Formats: sequence, structure tokens, C-alpha cells
Amino acid sequence: MKTRTRMSLLLAILVTAFVLAACGGGGGGGGGGGGEDLPDSAKATSDDAEGTTFQLREGRYRLSYRAPGCDDVTIQIASVDGEVIYDQHPRAYTSFVNDVPSGEYTIAVTSDCDEWTIDLNEF
Repeated sequence: MKTRTRMSLLLAILVTAFVLAACGGGGGGGGGGGGEDLPDSAKATSDDAEGTTFQLREGRYRLSYRAPGCDDVTIQIASVDGEVIYDQHPRAYTSFVNDVPSGEYTIAVTSDCDEWTIDLNEF
């Protein structure tokens, strides 16, 4: 009888472990706080107020932009604490921004362009 009770207890523990693993539960072990609940895209435009911030989760992003009538475009992405993670003249209308940490960012064209749009999408 003791063996049957032990087997039932072991089975209950295994079922609970599998259910928690399937649901992503188990608490506390989320893997380093990657901000999985943060957005995986952002769209900044010249119509946004200066200093507008965008939340992004950790990852690699495809950056695409439009700046009609503006030949020399410089794009800057900076965290709210001032760390610049991207400050470049993209050679094409689409490029990549690698190793973006989770956080809040300003996204802007820093060249003298009247109208622009920047799209960031996790890749």
C-alpha cells in the first residue's frame, strides 16, 4: 500500500511540474527580465512631440524609414537614461538594430528633415 501512495504522490508532482512548465509558470525564473510583456514594435514620426518615448522589449529590430525630400538622414535611438544604442546614416531604407535591451527609448531623425517616419519591428 505504501508503494501505491508513493507512486500517486510522485505522479501528482510530475503532473504539477508539467502543467507549470506548459503555462510558463513556476514563478521567479523568467530568464533575466527580458521584458516579454513590452511592445515588439514602435512607430515614430515627425508629428510626435519632442522627447516622446517608446517602450521596446529586448531583441533585434528591423528599422525602416521614410523621409521624403531629405537626402542625408541620421537616425538616433537612445534610452531614456541617455545611452545611445543607434546613431547612424542608414545606407538603405531598411536596416537592423541588434541587441536592443528592454526599456524606454526616444526614436528620431536628427538631421534637418521636415517630414519622416521610422518603423521598428522585432525581427
